[in-house]
Amino acid sequence: MLKTSNHTSSPPVAVQGPCGPVRLKWHKLRTNLAEAPFKRSNLALGWQLGASLEVDILATADGRFAVLHDPTLGPSTTGRGRVPRTPIAAMSGLFHRDAAGTPDPDAPVLSLADLIAPLRTRRRAPSANLQLDLKLLEGHSLPDSAIADAAAAVAGLEDAIVVGSHHLNDARRLVAAIPGARLGYDPMLAVSRQPGLRDPEQLLRHMERRGAGVSLAYLRFDTIVAAEKQGFPLVARLLDLGIETDAWTVNPGGDVNDTVLRTLVEATVRQITTDASSAIFGLIRAL
Repeated sequence: MLKTSNHTSSPPVAVQGPCGPVRLKWHKLRTNLAEAPFKRSNLALGWQLGASLEVDILATADGRFAVLHDPTLGPSTTGRGRVPRTPIAAMSGLFHRDAAGTPDPDAPVLSLADLIAPLRTRRRAPSANLQLDLKLLEGHSLPDSAIADAAAAVAGLEDAIVVGSHHLNDARRLVAAIPGARLGYDPMLAVSRQPGLRDPEQLLRHMERRGAGVSLAYLRFDTIVAAEKQGFPLVARLLDLGIETDAWTVNPGGDVNDTVLRTLVEATVRQITTDASSAIFGLIRAL
């Protein structure tokens, strides 16, 4: 069961909103904006607390998956070079940097297999899940060797895995190799390339045509807010299709205010992606 609370000393994993519980997904395994991404200690903690966790994966030169967000190693890590041209062994000894640019020894650059291997010996809370955010670079296809690498990396943990991506066909290939994993689709790249999809009704039709097997839709939070302002219940209509919505990326400040948060929770988003789960927890509880 997903646990929510009025107060927590640990980073929260969900918050009780006006319309029910909302999962707070730890974006890049972060629990606050200052820390480095992909910290091993946060992965272990979230696994035990029952968090929705997210890591980005990119294929390396030798057909392995590295846990990385950007196509280049620098400046977000201590390395240099393009990820698709670098074998995984050459990344040994590199570290992700925190918001101040300081390398974090708790956040080494690792293969997917090496990052999640310790989870097999750790207690998993029933609600814990791990999203693999599949990144593909323009002009690059997903090699079969990388699919095999991911399948081996998550063996025994398949029912905790969610594969999400802008690239739905490749995500389907990866999910097919991980029996029990769930499939998510982020249509926002398609929206950027097809302006007509900014109309929420057109976006819903786009999702309907591609919805077979999809259980999660990843939508930019302002897309949801815009649809609600137009009187079109996009999130509710997706739920009618059996697709839950994750609103990304929601952090304090900027365009995120009480009105935005109230709109998201009243639209019944089931998950919010954030780098600051405690701050968003507090803001939603105060609505």
